[in-house]
Amino acid sequence: MAVVNRYIVLGFSLVLILGSFVVLFDPDSVSYDYTGIVSDVKESTNGYVFQMHTSDHEDIRCFSYEKPKELGYYAISGEMSDDGNIFFVSYLYNLDV
Repeated sequence: MAVVNRYIVLGFSLVLILGSFVVLFDPDSVSYDYTGIVSDVKESTNGYVFQMHTSDHEDIRCFSYEKPKELGYYAISGEMSDDGNIFFVSYLYNLDV
């Protein structure tokens, strides 16, 4: 009987560990600063510069190391430059999927 209880505890522990990975690493649970449609993607020497058109009718010039798809719907987070000219993307998540 002790062997059966050990396997039940082991199985339950495994389910809890895997469940915590799903909750902690779920991309939908990450907070982001803006969502919108990407356009005018251009490659620069260090990454990609593009425009994001948000639902608030705001156009944001962005820089990312990762290339977004033209006319893709994305969520981004990061920081605005000191002069407010460009948004440096640290997290780019494709919401089209």
